[in-house]
Amino acid sequence: MKKKQMVILVAVLAALAVVYGALSFVNKKAEEEEKAQEESRVVQVTDLEEIVSFSYEAPEQEALHFEKKKDDWVCVDDEKIELEQTYPNEIVNAFSSLTASRKMEELDALEDYGLAKPAYTVTLQPKDGKEVTVCIGDAVGEEYYLQVKGEDAVYTVTSSVTGVLGHSLEDMEKVEDEEDAEADS
Repeated sequence: MKKKQMVILVAVLAALAVVYGALSFVNKKAEEEEKAQEESRVVQVTDLEEIVSFSYEAPEQEALHFEKKKDDWVCVDDEKIELEQTYPNEIVNAFSSLTASRKMEELDALEDYGLAKPAYTVTLQPKDGKEVTVCIGDAVGEEYYLQVKGEDAVYTVTSSVTGVLGHSLEDMEKVEDEEDAEADS
């Protein structure tokens, strides 16, 4: 009798192992499909390499223009200012490889998206390419409407895109720390 119970227990255990394996496989497939769907929803807006200059306009800020000289970004409007390079690099990184969560091709009037008079305008000049201008309009939830000049589509992009544009030239100025100041003395 004990032998029969042991065989039944082993058979039940084997069946449970098979069910567990099958459920794990099904869950893994579902996760892979969900990830693939999520990735397919991301839309590439810009894919630019080696930006040599850019400019931008943002609300309540002066328009700024930057050029790459040797390995550093320089503000064309005031070349005497030494820039903290993380600021212009963040802007270039954000806009040279820009992705959107949605692309709309059947559009209403640009005024409906805040793109007739955009709040933000970013113009990028790649070394070996055509200038690209990105316009950002009204907010929609936690995203903004965006259009690349010359295209008929409007995109929605995360609000972090405008976050990199929220710095004045004064904010971008490199601040000497005490060690640098002492070395200069």
